[in-house]
Amino acid sequence: MTHIAAPIRILHVDDEPGFADMTATFLEREDDRIDVQTATNATAGLEILADTDIDCVVSDYDMPERNGIQFLEAVREGYDSLPFILYTGKGSEEIASDAISAGVTDYLQKESGTDQYAVLANRITNAVESQRVKRERNRQLDAIETAQEGISILDEDGRFIFVNEAYADLYGYDPAEMHGRHWELLYREADIPRIYSDIIPAVEENGYWTGTTIGLRADGSTFTEDHVLAQTDRGELVCTVRDISDQRDGEQELSRIKRAMDEAPIGIVITGPEQEDTPIIYTNRRFLALTGYTESEVLGRNCRFLQGEATESESVDAMRTAIDEEEPVSVELRNYRKDGTMFWNQVTIAPVRDDDGTVVNYVGFQQDITERKEHEYRLKALSESAKDLLRADTRENVAEIGVETARTVLGLEANTIHLFDEDERTLEPVAASDAIYELIDELPTFTPGESIAWRVYQSGDALAVDDVHTDPDIYNPDTLIKSELYLPLGEHGILLAGSETAAAFDQRDVVLGEILAGHVTSALKQVKGTEQLRDRERVLEQHNDRLETFTSVVSHDLRNPLNVAQGRLQLAREQCESEHLAAVERAHERMDTLLTDLLTLAQDGETVTDREPVALASLAENCWKTVETADATLITDIDRTVLANESRLKQLFENLVRNAVEHAGTDVTVTVGAVDDGFYVADDGPGISEDERETVFEAGYSTSPEGTGFGLSIAQEVASAHGWEISVRDSADGGARFEITGVSFCTS
Repeated sequence: MTHIAAPIRILHVDDEPGFADMTATFLEREDDRIDVQTATNATAGLEILADTDIDCVVSDYDMPERNGIQFLEAVREGYDSLPFILYTGKGSEEIASDAISAGVTDYLQKESGTDQYAVLANRITNAVESQRVKRERNRQLDAIETAQEGISILDEDGRFIFVNEAYADLYGYDPAEMHGRHWELLYREADIPRIYSDIIPAVEENGYWTGTTIGLRADGSTFTEDHVLAQTDRGELVCTVRDISDQRDGEQELSRIKRAMDEAPIGIVITGPEQEDTPIIYTNRRFLALTGYTESEVLGRNCRFLQGEATESESVDAMRTAIDEEEPVSVELRNYRKDGTMFWNQVTIAPVRDDDGTVVNYVGFQQDITERKEHEYRLKALSESAKDLLRADTRENVAEIGVETARTVLGLEANTIHLFDEDERTLEPVAASDAIYELIDELPTFTPGESIAWRVYQSGDALAVDDVHTDPDIYNPDTLIKSELYLPLGEHGILLAGSETAAAFDQRDVVLGEILAGHVTSALKQVKGTEQLRDRERVLEQHNDRLETFTSVVSHDLRNPLNVAQGRLQLAREQCESEHLAAVERAHERMDTLLTDLLTLAQDGETVTDREPVALASLAENCWKTVETADATLITDIDRTVLANESRLKQLFENLVRNAVEHAGTDVTVTVGAVDDGFYVADDGPGISEDERETVFEAGYSTSPEGTGFGLSIAQEVASAHGWEISVRDSADGGARFEITGVSFCTS
């Protein structure tokens, strides 16, 4: 996620450097404002605090020298309001209680997994932002406290929660006397109804009210007060009061107000609506600096002179409507300086009314938000570029789009992308902008350990170098390039940008660059996956071609000669009798069985998709009828229905039954039963020794002269095609027991 806000500088103290570094990595990924420094003990942490402006401390508890509570106590001695989060794997109510007593900001126990870092990042940002708000509010209260104007703050019930000395003095009270008292204390009973009926409703409707009221002092005397009320987002009322009974210091007051506006950090203009075309009658210095005009060039003109070709009509119309309706308005629009350069201007206009409510002036506030708008544009453009990157179908195409996006969107005019060559183990230049060749004659190829680029590629962390000549890993000491930006692309490579100017790249360049690098990395990963898929498809296609050739040979080139041999055998029997003919017939039958099993192994698919409910007991009994079982016996001790391809499952049962008869004898007893997640087929024959159980499923393996060696291979293939496992062990009767597990059963 992306924030447009001040950075958050974190000190993480943990005696496990690896954990501290990993925590820093995840925190900085969670929130790009976060910048983490680490220390392995409290002493090192205190040294960092002394030299660095830190916004929040995160500390482990169980550490050498000083534990987390002792470290917290040391921090509180010098930094009483600095947020401090105890982040420890050693949690207990006693530790938590001690931490709270020592002034801990938050307490979080370490957990497994990476989700904890999102929680920690949230706790950190909440603590820092809360402290910043509190600090800013205290600064504001300090400024209010020392102000010469009377200022107070009232809660939603109208009771004072703050008054400055000037406010209390104005009414003849001590500030402490007024805390918790209602504002009615300061007004005559006859004046209170007007405040409830006119002034408070105006504040609730417009957010503010200005006018005059009669104040009541503690000694019973009254005075005329210039009174301004404004309502905060929390429903509080901010009151500013000035005694105007005596106007002798009126000019001095106006001068002070003008000086304050002149020095304000935003542009301010005041217009006169009663004059033709509502001209500017006042402008402050910031407005003149913002627009490039002189005061004489601005006064007497309508503010529309800042508009130009790209100024949005919608924003202009919104301002005109608000002015016509005498309402405040705030818009963002493109304006133009005197030199013709465009800037984004956030304009806020509010009417100024006299005691009768008549609009006598409009005050306008102008703030340059060009940098923020450009950042928003770049984020949007980066999002759009991601679509183009993901449509690229080669690494080269991804690199070209990445380089062009870095140039046009991020303003990295001189940039290049180097991709990792797995064969050469180097970073090879693949794409570059034209401007890079104004800085270097030839793009380098980076090899391990000889450059900043390789160092950053291995670390995986983006880096902006203000002056590459001060880095010991500089690739070319004679280069014209002063500063460089390095953006790793995961395992795929690195994006580099260079400049002849020192310190040309700031944190915003790094943040936006990392977003682009993330998009490029995703696109390269997708291309790599696509290429691997294409390679697999080519291998599969070659495999299928060979398989088709093999099945053709088996089914045609071998089957046809066998059919001829069987026919000739029949003719030979009609012409003569010989004991050798029966042996030939048995050989033909064995060849036919071998060919059938080979075709079964070659032609059946690797996975099963068309599954249906199959009753195991019924299937086993049907298979028994189709296999020559002589005097063998079948026992079905199972009542389960399995989701399977019935034809393929039949192959499994037939081959397991045939294997039992061939290896255990014609009087074997075969039992089909259930296990927790599957079923088994067992016999009471001699069994299979442990040293043969790993090889019985290999194609061609057989211990029987009658077997083909493919039966158990077919059974294993059928099980694998269903996603099942098949294994062999001893049966209860000492024979072989084949277990098929990982089976899905029908529950209804």
